[in-house]
Amino acid sequence: MCFSDRTKRNRLMNRRTTSKFSKMKTDMTTPDKINLTEEKETLFIPLCGKAMDYRSKNSILNDHTANNIIEKIDIDLSKHNRVGGRISAVRAKQYDEWTNDFMAKNKNAVIVHLGCGLDARITRIHPPSSINWFDVDYPEVIDLRKNFYSETNEYKMISSSINAQNWLEKIPSCRPVLIIAEGVFEYLSKEEVATLLERLTSYFPHGQIAFDVMSSSSISSRKEKLKETTGAINKWAVDDINEVDQLNAKLKRIETVPLFKSVFTRKLPLYYRFIIGLLTLFPQYKNAMRLLRFDF
Repeated sequence: MCFSDRTKRNRLMNRRTTSKFSKMKTDMTTPDKINLTEEKETLFIPLCGKAMDYRSKNSILNDHTANNIIEKIDIDLSKHNRVGGRISAVRAKQYDEWTNDFMAKNKNAVIVHLGCGLDARITRIHPPSSINWFDVDYPEVIDLRKNFYSETNEYKMISSSINAQNWLEKIPSCRPVLIIAEGVFEYLSKEEVATLLERLTSYFPHGQIAFDVMSSSSISSRKEKLKETTGAINKWAVDDINEVDQLNAKLKRIETVPLFKSVFTRKLPLYYRFIIGLLTLFPQYKNAMRLLRFDF
């Protein structure tokens, strides 16, 4: 398992009233065999980080779903249990806040989560039934995800590579859309990102898109470890944020959040905050990852 025994948080703490929209399966199925490779396998890194966060004294996400999944999966997750994994909770919290903000202003919105992995945003936020939510990922990932999540009229899972041509047709295009790509575009080439952004902004008339980019120094520092543990390769490095702005003329950047400067890092343990503080003293790591939100 991913963690040694720790004092468990009260499972009922800070839980919202569950809506009919979507919820975790109460009878989670244990997968017979999990065989994910390359970028598909990297989904376990943020999952472990969110479970670690749940077990901490000052949880950022209170993500009991991530913790439950970690306890249910019968594979060796030790290689994905990294000290830096806790920063995944900080990143996820920022996307949660942007999602809540968008839904508050667009009561009948469509939410599209690209490369969803096993992320539990749908259970953390509990959107109202006026929202339609689509989680998109490779068929192998969605097959695994269906052991833990149930579809409803308002919540659907789409089995597809986000670079494929036909998955967009399953999503209504006549309503405001928020597209989230959390920890995804780093595994695509710059050309693939540009092509995908063009398809998205052409299909949906208006909305927002939020994604993160990594600096070349950050990618270089983790390249060997990532390849050794999963076989995945980060392809797109961004040092100049203006490069992203120029990818698509329809996109207008409205917010930039350097991950290490996020207000949510304040809830991390002192040790983590100390390490982050040291890293931000070095220009090459100050903008190791930036979270971006665009209007279109």
